Amino acid sequence: MILLNKRLIFTISEKYKLNRYPIFLNYKVIFLIVLLFFSNFDLIAQEKESFYLKKIQQFTSSNNDSLLYYSNKLKRSTDICNRIKALNFEAKAYYQMSNVNKAESILKNVLKEINDNNSDLVCLKMNHLNTLNKLFWIYKNKRSYQKAYDVAIERKKISESIENKNYYNAINNSINNNIAIIKDLMGFHEEARNILKNNYKSLPDIYNKLIEQNYFKDDIKKAGYYLTLNQTSTLNLIGESFLQSSDNYKSIYLDSASYYFKESFKIAKNFAPPHKDTETVYQLREAEVLIAKHQYKKSLELINQYSKNSKEYNTYQKINSLKAICFQNLEEKDSAVKYSRKFLNNFKKQRNNKERLIAIYNILSNYYFQTEQIDSARKYSELTISELNLFNKNKTYVNKAHYLYNYNDINKLNEKILTNKRNKNLWFLTLAVFLIVILSYLFFNYKKKIKESSLNKIEQDIINEKKDYNIDKITEDTILQGIIEFKNSKGFLDKNFTINVLAKKLGTNTSYLSYIFNQNYNQSFKQFITKLRIDYLIIILNEDTKYKNYTIKALAEEIGYTNASAFSRAFKKYMGINPSDYIKSLN
Repeated sequence: MILLNKRLIFTISEKYKLNRYPIFLNYKVIFLIVLLFFSNFDLIAQEKESFYLKKIQQFTSSNNDSLLYYSNKLKRSTDICNRIKALNFEAKAYYQMSNVNKAESILKNVLKEINDNNSDLVCLKMNHLNTLNKLFWIYKNKRSYQKAYDVAIERKKISESIENKNYYNAINNSINNNIAIIKDLMGFHEEARNILKNNYKSLPDIYNKLIEQNYFKDDIKKAGYYLTLNQTSTLNLIGESFLQSSDNYKSIYLDSASYYFKESFKIAKNFAPPHKDTETVYQLREAEVLIAKHQYKKSLELINQYSKNSKEYNTYQKINSLKAICFQNLEEKDSAVKYSRKFLNNFKKQRNNKERLIAIYNILSNYYFQTEQIDSARKYSELTISELNLFNKNKTYVNKAHYLYNYNDINKLNEKILTNKRNKNLWFLTLAVFLIVILSYLFFNYKKKIKESSLNKIEQDIINEKKDYNIDKITEDTILQGIIEFKNSKGFLDKNFTINVLAKKLGTNTSYLSYIFNQNYNQSFKQFITKLRIDYLIIILNEDTKYKNYTIKALAEEIGYTNASAFSRAFKKYMGINPSDYIKSLN
């Protein structure tokens, strides 16, 4: 800034003949320059703060990190109005980042600081109104409707001290809109719409008078922008009121909602510069009306048409919820669940519109109930009821047939889930008792069989000893010769072959035959047959390549097995490898 005052420095140097001495030897000049520096210090600070304010305005809705950065810079201002303004924008940034509690805490501290200051500064009064307005929206979205209403009334009292009558009317119009919003949420729809309609009629006169008194400092475009903004928002609020108060899909209120949304869209086209998302926002409101009319397919077509710029226009959450609702009613359950989960994933970052959250929880509880995932169904049903109870707790009127969900259907589904859960628990309890009884019976039966088996083994050993003693050499040789002939004849490949068949063929009984196998082959009859069959299979697999193309079942049947699983187990036990892996190794 000193450089901007070169002419003043030149004048000083001429007056004190600085040409004769170095400047640092002239104390008068040094004093004047220091004085000049501090006189410009305030001007430098003002320019910095002006720069911060411009940046804050630039990033107010587009970049929360930058908004926080410049708000923190401006908070250091010695000007209380700029400091309060910075805190308000800081709260807005946190609110937009879904840190609602942090935003609320900042705004409450701002109110305390304003009240403690007890100043009549006009700028401080404007900031006071702005702070209360932000608190109103926080309380409204937290469903603390009484608190929101009280804040609106407090804002109204402060606005009455505004000397500029026309500006007071503009502020009062905004406050009346806030009051109408709460009345509408509390169920007083007709009263709310009357307030909004009167506000809408008064807007042109308010802004024309502000222009006449040069409030916008000849910036007619700015006046036009605010007039258009207030007209469109008021018309949309009227449309929302008609939509919320419709009690069935044939209600004439739905046509009224569509009419006011369309009127708002017509006026919104007058924004200069135009808003890019104007048409998209309007068409998504129309999609909601179509849902309320149960025209889900038509609504979905409209939503898909205006989904391209959802991230840019910040409409992706509305789109996710509306798609989920449409798919649910079109019986496309997988798509309904897909978009419900997308909504929930994003809800962690953007915690707004709890009415849509109720609808999403309800979709998921329905899906899990129908797919018999009762624990998940119960979880989402409880979340639905919890949100619904919280919503209704803050209302004196309950809309039992909301267009996004049906209150009675939710309660019926919850009762079904609870009944199903109780029945399931009872069934599990009955099954558990039954299993305990069965297992107890099996356990005692098993112990009895073990005891009997031990006795039978002792008896069998005695019999075997007797057999060993009684079988003569000639009979044993005859049976052994018969086994060799049986082996050579490949009788073991017959699927109907048993030890009984062989015993009958050899003219003996199964007990003698089992004894001879144990004594002469050191293995049981079953092990003997398994070895013969698998050894035979290995030979034919190596000698004839056609068998390599057989299925496991076909190979099993080829060597006398009727069950492929039994064959595979026997083969692996004998060879240490699965039959399919063994065949691959041959290749």
